[in-house]
Amino acid sequence: GAPNTPVVKAGDLVAKGQIIATGDKFMNCPVHSSVSGKVKKLQNCLVTGNQEVPCIIIEADDENRTQFMEPIDPFTSDFNVAIARIKDAGIVGMGGASFPAHVKLNPPADKKIEYVLINAAECEPLLHHNIDQIVDNTDMTIRGLKYVMEICGAEKGIFAIKAKNEKAVDALVEGCKNDNSLDIHLLPDIYPMGEERAVIREVLGILLQPTDLPSKADAVVINVETLLRVAEAIELKKPCFSKNVTVVGKLNGGTDPHVFMDVPVGTSVKELIEMSGGIDGDY
Repeated sequence: GAPNTPVVKAGDLVAKGQIIATGDKFMNCPVHSSVSGKVKKLQNCLVTGNQEVPCIIIEADDENRTQFMEPIDPFTSDFNVAIARIKDAGIVGMGGASFPAHVKLNPPADKKIEYVLINAAECEPLLHHNIDQIVDNTDMTIRGLKYVMEICGAEKGIFAIKAKNEKAVDALVEGCKNDNSLDIHLLPDIYPMGEERAVIREVLGILLQPTDLPSKADAVVINVETLLRVAEAIELKKPCFSKNVTVVGKLNGGTDPHVFMDVPVGTSVKELIEMSGGIDGDY
């Protein structure tokens, strides 16, 4: 998206869910505080991708103050109200690209979206948090899909998930069994299955060129965790300020995945590695 501008300063008290940076461009997506606390300073920090970017440093307190949004009903609200809720909640693609969801769900006027394809491929072989979410929170994930289908006018929602994830597949089969607008497509266990054009090819049989957008296939491809964040924004009035994360590798003598749900944005990777048992060996 477009760069944001901070709307807080050092010394300000902030609540969890409060907007701390935003902008007025179409591609802007506001950033919300993931904790309640005090703004300590604004400074450049090294982040993912080895980039130095402006950051807001917040010292958390134990008061857990919240500042959430007003309720809406996407099935009765005007399209612009529903899209505004997605933007105001700061929802971006949770599969890694972080593309603003309000832009993805608002295709050009000459494009009719027929399909919402849910990317549950867990592209990297050792990831597991999308699959755990489906098993542990099936109903809310499916409701998130129904909200997205209503917002972009799609008639069909299809979960794309690898057949090897049998427990998650069974949960989806049970959750979708009474809704003819929902379907499940079992993917092969190949890499890199999670790229959105690969998902479209496997599910719809349409081969897109590298420069083509999914809308050329009358489709939107959305990550399974993004559905959950949409449902939270609508049902719980909660902005998007946390992320599900898998930490895996030669940690503490093992290779089992450590799955962390709702990690506050701003948490350091170092902390997650330490919570997983630390690194076994040199790095």
